[in-house]
Amino acid sequence: MTEAGRLQDWQGRLDRQTRTRDMQGDRLIALWAGAVLVLMLLYICIGPNPYQHEIVVDPLTGGAEASPVNRLVWLGLFGLSAPLLWFRRRALPAMMLKLLPLLLLFGWFALTTRWALDPAVSTRRLILYAVNLAICVAVAVGLGDSRRLHLAMATGCAVLVGIDILSWIAAPGVSMTPLGLAAIHSHKNTLGAVMLLAGFVCGTYAWSRTQWRGRVFWWSVTVLALALLVASLSKTSMGLFVALACATPVIVALMAQRRMVRLGLIAIAALIVASLVFGWLAYCLVVGADPWAPFAGITFTQRTEVWAFVWDEFVKRPIQGWGFGAFWDIDPKVQPSLQTDAWFAQPDAYTNEAHNGFLDLAVTTGLIGLTGALVVLIRWIFGGLVLIRDAVGGDRQRLGAAILLGVFPLMVFGHNFMESSYFTANSIFGTVLLLLGVEIERRFIRA
Repeated sequence: MTEAGRLQDWQGRLDRQTRTRDMQGDRLIALWAGAVLVLMLLYICIGPNPYQHEIVVDPLTGGAEASPVNRLVWLGLFGLSAPLLWFRRRALPAMMLKLLPLLLLFGWFALTTRWALDPAVSTRRLILYAVNLAICVAVAVGLGDSRRLHLAMATGCAVLVGIDILSWIAAPGVSMTPLGLAAIHSHKNTLGAVMLLAGFVCGTYAWSRTQWRGRVFWWSVTVLALALLVASLSKTSMGLFVALACATPVIVALMAQRRMVRLGLIAIAALIVASLVFGWLAYCLVVGADPWAPFAGITFTQRTEVWAFVWDEFVKRPIQGWGFGAFWDIDPKVQPSLQTDAWFAQPDAYTNEAHNGFLDLAVTTGLIGLTGALVVLIRWIFGGLVLIRDAVGGDRQRLGAAILLGVFPLMVFGHNFMESSYFTANSIFGTVLLLLGVEIERRFIRA
């Protein structure tokens, strides 16, 4: 072999060794990011007080007792994710550009803390939410692949299903409440939300598997999650799961069509809905009936009274709001709900949200904050649907991850009308949506 040939062979070996080291390093970073994601999922779903099935009200404040563990856990998770930001530091400038609309929204949230009803609480909650965002960015850039993110989320959900099943079997008396199964969680509705998430994540992951062993395992986890969901007796979560199961194939089939066909189908559906509304109004006009009469007695489990109260408070300060996170669970001397004799302000009917995330955003961050949050959410919904369109007909695992990214924001959009999750601290769906939104920005948006 000539000198030039030996030099070329030596250079080739060096290149192969470098690529091998880079691949090993990438896998280690992704493994670390996946572990952080699993730990974050476990915490937001279980919380700092396992098996505490009743709200503990602080007698000094009239609100829920603040857990000192919460901030320590989030700071600990941030500490675990900090190395990910360092090792992926080259990707951060482009990531910050992609997240610019979200960062501007956080800037407005920070501004609202200056005139908040309780500035200390508002600032503290915003800082913790910013820490949450940093962790989500670290996890997204650390994993670097939506399929890895899907696997990490499915793993975390499988662990939760296992914990709740064992809790139900080993300690049925502690796990069951008069309203339904709560297991290790704080409330039966919390278990319902967790199993809704687990059923969707593990179900889409099971569908994306190519080997029969993987399919059997993950479908088994999905079935167990559905059993826990039914046992929780959470009607909202059960209804949402049925809606997801019906809507997901329709969404995938719709996104697989050509653009003109897709727009035509959407236009036909909109025309059918408009025709039904027009027909109902015409019928009421002919017979002299009130078109709102069928809905007159509906209170959505007394939510309408809370909505009316929050709306009245929003009207008092519609542009700037009352401050990020500064409306519920704040200083009782200034908390609006505690200044009334409404049923939801009483200790035996503790309420710490409007049960409508959009109303909560409006009353705390004003029209500017609500508009910005809607723009960001629509951006994520559109980006997720485009990812489904691009993945149709390709790799099954890639399509499974795209379905998670594309359908979950739509589900949260609907869920947020009945519960406060979007930009709500320690919310299960809100935290997962933030993570998936960051991943959608990383995948879809060009810096």
